[in-house]
Amino acid sequence: MSFARPDRLLRPRSLAGLMTILICFCPALSRTVAGETSSAGTEPVFTGLRVDGKAVSGRITAISADRITLVTDESTKEKEEVPLRSLVKLTCDPRVPTQAPEGSHVLLPEGDRLMRVVVVATTDTGIEVQSQSALGKLTIPLECVLGLILTPPTESDAFDQLWNRVAGESRSTEVVWMANGDRLTGGFLGLDDRAVKLQIDGRPVEIDRTGVVAVGFDPAVVSYPRHDSSYLDLTLTDGSRCGVTDARLESGQVVATTRFGQPVRVPIGDLIRLDPRSDAVVYLSDRKVDAQDNSGYLGAPRPLRVDRTVDGHGFQLGGHSFDRGLGTQSQTLLAYRLKPGDRRFQALVGVDDRAGPLGSVVFRVLTDRKPRVTTPAMSSRDAPQAIDIDISEAKLLILITEFGERGDVRDLADWVEARIIR
Repeated sequence: MSFARPDRLLRPRSLAGLMTILICFCPALSRTVAGETSSAGTEPVFTGLRVDGKAVSGRITAISADRITLVTDESTKEKEEVPLRSLVKLTCDPRVPTQAPEGSHVLLPEGDRLMRVVVVATTDTGIEVQSQSALGKLTIPLECVLGLILTPPTESDAFDQLWNRVAGESRSTEVVWMANGDRLTGGFLGLDDRAVKLQIDGRPVEIDRTGVVAVGFDPAVVSYPRHDSSYLDLTLTDGSRCGVTDARLESGQVVATTRFGQPVRVPIGDLIRLDPRSDAVVYLSDRKVDAQDNSGYLGAPRPLRVDRTVDGHGFQLGGHSFDRGLGTQSQTLLAYRLKPGDRRFQALVGVDDRAGPLGSVVFRVLTDRKPRVTTPAMSSRDAPQAIDIDISEAKLLILITEFGERGDVRDLADWVEARIIR
């Protein structure tokens, strides 16, 4: 951050050739602090998914560095300690709130964000924000911020487009997007309640804040701490999501430290999801795809999008919203080289709800040259299908999105929460 600064299937010849190349390319093809609260009737019940595909459910009564304790039977008060490494997620509401345009928003790397905040000002060390949720007042180090949406558009498609620009645009300096459509570049000098300050062509410039839509920072200098040990991703009812460490439960509140170093206290009732992040669960959106092939039916093909649908929106599958996944369009082939210790591949697949009735997709999974899963042609009216296969003996994981019944019309194919279990 510069502070001054087709009805047709995949072409067999193409697929075989790609797989042969890739196979040759592969080498040898803290304490626990219990925080029980008194009123079970007012505490949310979380449903969890284990790495082995089994479910667990109950009220959270304790959180420690390596496990979460649940009351799994209210009548007997039976408890179960669930190691974080054996857990994919805990959810009390399967819907992740959509990124609604109300308020300002802070975009952090890796999908973390603070939604519906008031961006107060910058200091020497960071950006001061006042959250309208349980997070309260926070100071976020400037080097951790990917962008700010100060005055979002009210129309949802326009909001998603702006979000994608701020979060994913390639840029080598700071960018200010104006309400009149202008785009200014320069070194970020700060902001307050009146103005956003830039250095443009060597001189400081103050821009009336009421005309500023968003600010994007240089991604090359953004640094977001990732801890070696396990941590938790917390998703709040307002759509905010942030990674935290040293989490524990005290008097019905999750007490923790954010990845950017700020202490937080979040009432358990304000959480809709907890995602343990450890080396036992690796999302494909965090892994580099080793090869991909795209061929549209008539128009230009659209390549893979990470953690968004292929047309740039959040995943909406089976009436639920999801943060992580792979967005593809027919016809797409993705190939991932598997690593020692990779045991299972899991995902939820289907046609995004936004596709409407016209989208039709066939999902296929191969390991090396062996077909493992082939779905029937699916539309948004079909229930999503869960995939869970053993990949422990494989060298390559191949994910294929094929044409269904109508070419690639509205083929918004979602590989939701595609992950490797290690």
